Amino acid sequence: MKGKLLPLLILLLPSASALAGKCEDNFTKSGNPLKGTEYSTSVTVPGLSVASAVGQMNNIAVSDGMNVIDANSESGSLLLEVSPNVAHRGLQVYVTAVADGTVTMLMKTRRGALANADSIKTSMCKMLYQLKPGKAPPKAAGGSAKPISISAIKLADEVSKTVQDNVAMLDVRNKGKTYRVSGYFLGSESGSGGLSVFYDMKPSLLPGFIPSSRDAIVFTRVMCHMASDQRGYSMTLRKGDKLDLVGTFDSYQADTRLIHIGNCRVAK
Repeated sequence: MKGKLLPLLILLLPSASALAGKCEDNFTKSGNPLKGTEYSTSVTVPGLSVASAVGQMNNIAVSDGMNVIDANSESGSLLLEVSPNVAHRGLQVYVTAVADGTVTMLMKTRRGALANADSIKTSMCKMLYQLKPGKAPPKAAGGSAKPISISAIKLADEVSKTVQDNVAMLDVRNKGKTYRVSGYFLGSESGSGGLSVFYDMKPSLLPGFIPSSRDAIVFTRVMCHMASDQRGYSMTLRKGDKLDLVGTFDSYQADTRLIHIGNCRVAK
């Protein structure tokens, strides 16, 4: 009997095709670029608990490279952020889940920002259509193993902007993430913890880079603490040599405006 019931239960579960179109139909846009625009949509997945919805959306967001600012399975809320890039300073997405399996997404843009509603709708629905029925929350997904490729000057610029906006966001956006940082060798420092190398932060190394007035006086710097097995390589470096290192974002020292990248190795 058990074997006969299983196929029946599978047929009763909603599939992605069964939900197709629902998310798009529920999509709304309100406001305007002058005051800020809100984009919202939702889907209902029967058999989906609040805790499972929050857990699944958390994992979906991580796999898409989004930052998880806060997640609460009890209240059914999740606050996500689309990582900052050249087009925007970071967009926050609010996700809520209720007991009947309805999951809602809401994104607000900053005042003066322009956005493509169709692209936002497609992105939201792509995430929501990945939800599956379930009671128990899934195992939390880890961050992407693929390093984020970035120049030292660009990383410093992004961190500086985050500090100006809200320093509390630094850990959410950067801490623990693996970066592949490119640039040029400026010098090194040896301490009890090992050897660290510094990137040359001259803006001329990045065509088109225009530092802020504050950065023009005191640059945010990037330091890579080398792994113990990289000491030999580090000793061969000379000023101006090209650097291409992979390491983990450790911390930001506000008083000296210094970014610490740990366990650095030569990129392969």
